[in-house]
Amino acid sequence: MAQQTAPSTAEAPTQSESSRLAGILTWMSQNGIFIFTAVLILFALIFVDGFGSLMNITDVFHRAAPIGIVAVGMTFVVISGNYLDLSVVAQVATAGVILIAVSNNYGLFPAILAALAAAMLFALVNGTAVGIFKANAVIVTLATTFIGLGLLRFFSGGSIFFGPPDGPIRTFGLGKIGPVPYSAIVLIIMTIVLGLLLNRTNFGFLVRSFGVNESATRLGGTNTALVIIGAFLVTAVAAMVAGFVLAAFSNTAVSNDGVGYEFRALAAIIVGGTSVFGGRGSVYRTFLGVIFVSVLTNILVLSGISFGYQQVALGVLIVLAVSLDALARKVAQR
Repeated sequence: MAQQTAPSTAEAPTQSESSRLAGILTWMSQNGIFIFTAVLILFALIFVDGFGSLMNITDVFHRAAPIGIVAVGMTFVVISGNYLDLSVVAQVATAGVILIAVSNNYGLFPAILAALAAAMLFALVNGTAVGIFKANAVIVTLATTFIGLGLLRFFSGGSIFFGPPDGPIRTFGLGKIGPVPYSAIVLIIMTIVLGLLLNRTNFGFLVRSFGVNESATRLGGTNTALVIIGAFLVTAVAAMVAGFVLAAFSNTAVSNDGVGYEFRALAAIIVGGTSVFGGRGSVYRTFLGVIFVSVLTNILVLSGISFGYQQVALGVLIVLAVSLDALARKVAQR
């Protein structure tokens, strides 16, 4: 009896330690962004010349807006367990080109409707392939990226489209409320709206549930295909808005706009604590992830670090964040 009892008493502290370690790692992967962002901003204010100027801080938010809007939208697809939507590259470019090209000939409202139709088409194709036919989301969205960009270049001829110098798109691109650019205001509004959609609606609950346990969600009577299509639709609409904001920056649009947005958005999402395994995440923490990535990029630019090293830093950031999330899950399962 003594020999049988000894292992269990020796085992108890080990299980307790694993539980504590899992709790710490999980907390860090989900909430560490608050600490990391605060520390990074404090570091930049003290040690990086020019970072604290109003002009630079405004520029950080201005440049962060399109990527941030994509990121808060893509958060839904990631939480649903489908990892990411690579086709946001094509969606951003398509929205920008349609906005300027169509508005030049038919007006702003028809241009917005045409861009919305394109976004819905992307969402329907991606969501149907992944949600109904159970295709791999990465492969599907990579394919729709090539299809979307190919069609865009075919119809646009690779041309650069310019908006009127005194038109509403240009006015929005230059507009500010005080020191805050309109683009940053759109990012904040999108974050609040999508945060409420994820946290306060039945659809948001189903997106989380699907990411946690697809089978249980289906057995509960939920049409899981519609949930996935809905998640891709949120991402597509956000990418459309990001395309509008990006086009307004320079009052121009071209088919290669949005290149690299998928990985920058993914970096912000993962750094913000959303799990690539699905079921866990927050739009508001994604917003903080956007700020972290944007501030880090700005620090590297102000320090004279080349673009290549900026990409390396972004890649390392993604690897560390994903590794921390995976380690937290592994320890928790012991």
